[in-house]
Amino acid sequence: MRLTTIARVAAACIPLLAAGAVWAQSAKVTPPDSHYFTSQGSWGQKHADEWGLARIGFDSSPQSAWRLVRRDAQPVVVAIIDTGLDWNHRNIAWEGIWRNPKEKPGDNVDNDKNGYADDVIGWDFLDQDNKPWDYDGHGTFVAGLIAGRWSDKAGMAGVNPFAKLMILKAMNNFGHSRSSYVAEAITYAADHGARVINLSVGGKEIAEIEQAAIDYAYSKGAVIVVAAGNEGRDVANYGLASSDKVLSVAATGLDDQRATFSNWGAVSVAAPGVDILSLRARRTDLMAGIEGVKYQAKSAYVGPDKRYYRASGTSFAAPLVTGLASLMIANDPSLTNRQVMNIIKSTARDVGLPGVDQFTGYGIVDARAALSAPRDYFLFAGIKRVEVIRQGRQQLVRVRGTADANSFKSARIEMGPGEAPTKWKSIGVARKSAEPDGILGDIPTTEFGGSRHWQIRVIVTHGDGTTREARYSLNLG
Repeated sequence: MRLTTIARVAAACIPLLAAGAVWAQSAKVTPPDSHYFTSQGSWGQKHADEWGLARIGFDSSPQSAWRLVRRDAQPVVVAIIDTGLDWNHRNIAWEGIWRNPKEKPGDNVDNDKNGYADDVIGWDFLDQDNKPWDYDGHGTFVAGLIAGRWSDKAGMAGVNPFAKLMILKAMNNFGHSRSSYVAEAITYAADHGARVINLSVGGKEIAEIEQAAIDYAYSKGAVIVVAAGNEGRDVANYGLASSDKVLSVAATGLDDQRATFSNWGAVSVAAPGVDILSLRARRTDLMAGIEGVKYQAKSAYVGPDKRYYRASGTSFAAPLVTGLASLMIANDPSLTNRQVMNIIKSTARDVGLPGVDQFTGYGIVDARAALSAPRDYFLFAGIKRVEVIRQGRQQLVRVRGTADANSFKSARIEMGPGEAPTKWKSIGVARKSAEPDGILGDIPTTEFGGSRHWQIRVIVTHGDGTTREARYSLNLG
């Protein structure tokens, strides 16, 4: 089932040089001047119309993340597995839509022998034809966030002007689907060169066929971005977002805290997902008829021509991360999917509970930091669990998790009493561990006197001096 939207609850090229040559800077991208990117209050709100872009670093300032991108960045194929696309929307550039280079359009022949005749821009896996048109609105909304064209000065701006959108319709006009359709779309995307796959879809459990498709696409080098879901529940059993091969994205609001509807648990990162502006597909009203949502028909339309729409959901946080991932690859096509995922997580801005947490993961994505990071950069901290063990006559609390960096300097374990400790006791050095369930260290149980509630934290220090921490709450008895 598609992640249904939620009603408002209050998203350098370095050329090769010969020895002795001088480094040269290529021209950089200038931020767009699209109307909705620069405007505020278009539906009576106090915040900027595209506030989500600015919140992750894409603004019009001299420090904008876009100014870190080469003007000659390379096109990058982004697959959108969703309800299709209104490709005649004025804010979608036809040149920004992927074209199958091995397919001759209009001859009704499977020229590339891939099993899909005339799959020129993608495929409709429900009707089994080459017309992935959007009659729901969800897919078009997602597409606008990733690649709304900048040349439409009266419109909005997407994150990545270099994206080539592969349109794969796997959801019907009511946002429902089957695991087989989604899995087939993921496989198609991987086989046809998609570097990034956006999945603003989900369900209560992940089917084996979906997991197999995720594993396959990951093995082919795709960055897979999945919306965490809008049920306010643990993502562990929530379909595609529970896979360890994806970037699962939670939604945050204007206060930079997790939106109440956003699923939680083993999420990777977060991005703005409340009152987000994007494109409205023709003859659609995305939130109309959603069970449990109070919504007045047409009230989410934006603009005199009603071509724009505002909505909330992790479905719309995920495309902001997809846009960033694809822009990183456009800027440096040699980046691997693992490098992109590592950088996005390691450079995210910590919000909410200190350190890596179950509500926002590593934090809100930071486009400036991600686009500035060295290609091999990563800095991970995490406590997965604790267990009581016995060594000889001594009883210990063993801390298990992750403490790792590409330039690992040190890691330490500390503990403090209460829900929000003001004082921390050093337990000692933590072991380096690249595994999610590695042994970080042991704490003698004698250290836990004086309080029934403790916070345990591991702090990992990178060689450049930056740190990342993770906490674990322990109740005794």
